[in-house]
Amino acid sequence: MNLVNRKDDHDFLDKHRLSQKNKFIICLLFIGILVLVLFFGNLNTAPGIIIGSIMAVVTLLMPLIFGYTGLMVTLIYSIIGITAPFRFGIMQGDPYYFAIAVFILANFLGSAIIAIEVERNKKTQKVLETLSVTDGLTEIYNHRYFQQKLDEEIARAIRANRTLVLCMIDIDNFKMYNDSYGHYFGDEILRKTAGLIQNTTRKSDIACRYGGDEFAVILPDSGVEEVHFVMERLKEAFYSLRFSFPDCHVTRTLTLSVGFSIFPDLAENKDQLITQADAALYRAKYQGRNTIQLYKN
Repeated sequence: MNLVNRKDDHDFLDKHRLSQKNKFIICLLFIGILVLVLFFGNLNTAPGIIIGSIMAVVTLLMPLIFGYTGLMVTLIYSIIGITAPFRFGIMQGDPYYFAIAVFILANFLGSAIIAIEVERNKKTQKVLETLSVTDGLTEIYNHRYFQQKLDEEIARAIRANRTLVLCMIDIDNFKMYNDSYGHYFGDEILRKTAGLIQNTTRKSDIACRYGGDEFAVILPDSGVEEVHFVMERLKEAFYSLRFSFPDCHVTRTLTLSVGFSIFPDLAENKDQLITQADAALYRAKYQGRNTIQLYKN
């Protein structure tokens, strides 16, 4: 499923990345200072032990916050930090320094385990987030995401003083086909329709399953001519599909009806926009199906 490429979304992601980058730089500088103090100082002192303990905590936090990137920092620290204990251990034959080296190694292994779990949790979270906004049958955005995204796009249109179009799309005579040939055949029609809508609309458009055999497409910053062009292309592509009907060994074409309205030119709010687009869709059905209708008072 293609995610919507919008300017505000990019701005949010850029700010998030910048925040993470700043945190990473601060942690890196902090670790660098501690490494210098440890490397050139006396480890076998109270301040040295305290700093070493702080380092252990910080290097465990790095992979917890930054995942594998943080683990790489911990690895570099471990390589640098382990040389000093070995240097003193070999020169002085003191087992204390060898114990520190073992501690640093164990600390790195713990950091590696944390990093692996953090990255695994990130992947799981992404999967769960995707599933929560995806329709299980058609694999496009679901009704819940539609409601959320329509609120966001209306707010964005108000801020930018631009228009927003909502299209409602319905498969003509779907109930008859679904009842006559079974839900398996009906589900196949829905899947193909959703895939076609996703592939023929623009990257900036948001395609969702509204419910039943009805789909919704949000078209930001669009006018009547653009909508007609996109929807005509969709209708033609859908009509060119051939569906194999069970038990009759023939293929047939199906058609789509489309109704749409425009915010704020026709609709003043979200509820009006949905109601008007639905009314335009029913008008398209009433006038013979396989048509595109703009809402009219």
